[in-house]
Amino acid sequence: MVTMLIPRRHLLQLTAGVPLTRAAAQITPNTLRFASELEPLVALLESTPREKCAAMAVQQLRKGTPYKQLLAATFLAGIRNVNPRPPGFALHCVFVIHSAHRLSLEAPSELRSLPLFYAIDNFKTAQDRDAKASTGDYTMCELTQSLPTPTAARTEFANAMDHWDIERAERAAAALARHNRTEDAFSLLWEYGARDYRNIGHKAIFTANAYRTLHTIGLQHAEPVLRSIALGLLDFTPTQEMNGYTRDNQCYASNKAQVKSLLKANPGAADATAEILTTLRQAPLADATRDIAARIAKSSASPQSIWDAIHLSAAELAMRCHAANTIVGIHAVSAANALRHAWQSSTSKETKLLLTLQAAGWMVQFRTFAESRPNAIRPLNILALTNLPNNRHEILNTTMQHTFLKADEVHYFKYLAALIEDSRLVSPQYQPSLLAAIPYYAKTQADPITPAMRLAQDELRSA
Repeated sequence: MVTMLIPRRHLLQLTAGVPLTRAAAQITPNTLRFASELEPLVALLESTPREKCAAMAVQQLRKGTPYKQLLAATFLAGIRNVNPRPPGFALHCVFVIHSAHRLSLEAPSELRSLPLFYAIDNFKTAQDRDAKASTGDYTMCELTQSLPTPTAARTEFANAMDHWDIERAERAAAALARHNRTEDAFSLLWEYGARDYRNIGHKAIFTANAYRTLHTIGLQHAEPVLRSIALGLLDFTPTQEMNGYTRDNQCYASNKAQVKSLLKANPGAADATAEILTTLRQAPLADATRDIAARIAKSSASPQSIWDAIHLSAAELAMRCHAANTIVGIHAVSAANALRHAWQSSTSKETKLLLTLQAAGWMVQFRTFAESRPNAIRPLNILALTNLPNNRHEILNTTMQHTFLKADEVHYFKYLAALIEDSRLVSPQYQPSLLAAIPYYAKTQADPITPAMRLAQDELRSA
């Protein structure tokens, strides 16, 4: 455990003779430093060449470095080294940490360590990609300007986010974290993460996955994470069009206005899932959100049935999309998962209502975007898929094994983790339909093991 305690200024001495990446070669006095128990490990991840990372991780595990510390270091290395603007692309090394951890908990014991090795390797590819970005190599630095006071931080953060003021938002986010108000920050971030669909849902995905990862590794690491989220959520100017939308031609403003009239509505009990699914499959954006708001106002649809329809709509779109549109359907599933977690985590009735309408609206926006692309989408009704195989656990274990060893990009992890989690959130009669979507984006027996995971397997066998 000596390596875990040494200060960073001595770390490079220990790696003498090992080729250093640009991150290690460009340490500057204002680079953000993490807590003393993690900084050396993060620096080691940054400086170790990709091809040597599997051996390094095995060595750390042999020394007794806890799994949670390696997970935290990998997550925070991505936060420090990868530009959150835009919130996607190389930043997937941050998003995937929750998915990798979630799948490791689901997996048989002999497979449980593999997602961590995938995440480490994915960070190294993201680090290199960020270094070559046209915007320059990003490294998060210490904040040098004054921060809002504890009493002003929340209001300052909300005002900065409302006015798209990046620098103010980042400083206010740091202030909230320093004053142990991370949950207070996320009470606002649930809405801000969900207000802007652009970059096909990544803003909500970033918010939800970062929150869940922080609750795994510890809220003491919140400050750089909150700063990164604030930067990511304020990417794209309000008038910039992405995926067919600007900030103002989405459903946020109209949904925000509708919520005020729904605050006194009582939760409904009726199962309106099939009807709402048809609406999300066919209706224009404004009509769809108005229909669901009307059902909430009349207490004619239970919250469960609305969310069942949202998850089914996302999974159905993933199954309907042809190859050119695959990524749209995958992100519909990941976004629905993120928005559902935000809804579950929020304690505000107003925010919960807004998240429900936003999730429904986003499903229509995903569908509309998919329909606008070449080859469009195939006809399919997910409710026709009702048979749950008797050997579903065996199928899931095999799918996870193929994912861990053969995934050559992060969405295999994100998609599978979201569907497994969401299949337990929908009503029992819809679980088979949701699980039926898994094979539509999954590795199979015919796919090769990736070189990185072959190396990880070899290192683990020799441990």
